[in-house]
Amino acid sequence: TLKGAAGTNAAAIGARVQVTAGGVTQTREVNGGYGKGGFQNGLVLHFGLGTACDAEVTVRWPDAALSTETFEVTSRKRYVVTQGQGPVEMD
Repeated sequence: TLKGAAGTNAAAIGARVQVTAGGVTQTREVNGGYGKGGFQNGLVLHFGLGTACDAEVTVRWPDAALSTETFEVTSRKRYVVTQGQGPVEMD
């Protein structure tokens, strides 16, 4: 789950996340609503890492500079990433 800071929308809609683990890179984007009914996509991004234990994560934030942050995470955990603060493991 991503949370934008000042200059980025709070839901981080438009953020692009790349996760590399076991030699495979996956990319997902946080998408907003769609259609005239106002349907909302989920804001949590999920990545399957296979047998990899660790992954490198790069977030491109949807701010004016398209700033990026890169960090390492451990598999089988859920994280909240706040822009400028890095990942925090969820219970």
